[in-house]
Amino acid sequence: MKNKLLVAAILYCAALLAVPCYIIYSHYDILSTGEIYKIEVGAYDPYDPFRGRYVDIRPVLSALRWNAESVQLIKDENDFVVDAQHTYNTNSLGYVKSLTIDRYYMNENTAPLVEDRQRKAVAENDLIYVIVKVKNGNYAIDGLYINGIAAEEYVKP
Repeated sequence: MKNKLLVAAILYCAALLAVPCYIIYSHYDILSTGEIYKIEVGAYDPYDPFRGRYVDIRPVLSALRWNAESVQLIKDENDFVVDAQHTYNTNSLGYVKSLTIDRYYMNENTAPLVEDRQRKAVAENDLIYVIVKVKNGNYAIDGLYINGIAAEEYVKP
């Protein structure tokens, strides 16, 4: 009886560990092998006392502004998304089940510095975009860029 209980406890612990490991692996897999799409965004940096610092981003393309369910991203030769069409064809290139681009989390110390740079970028009409990698209907945000330079690069000493 004790052996069965021990085996059950080990299987239970393995199942508990398997779920987060699978989620981490699938996110890493998307980032390492996913198709690149660049989405132009407007941005500002709010502060949320419960979640910390993040950059609130909003896609410029109106088709992506709110939760986009079952969309096909269409990009140009520079990988920028120029259109998003509603589709249920899961085999189409650029298919994403549910696309919500509204936040880019950053280090709490660097977010205010990036916020200042973003204000300047908006005033100067600079290009602000995120790189999104897509694979098998899932996506992961790879980075926030201002004129082709990663936002984190602006705050390095």
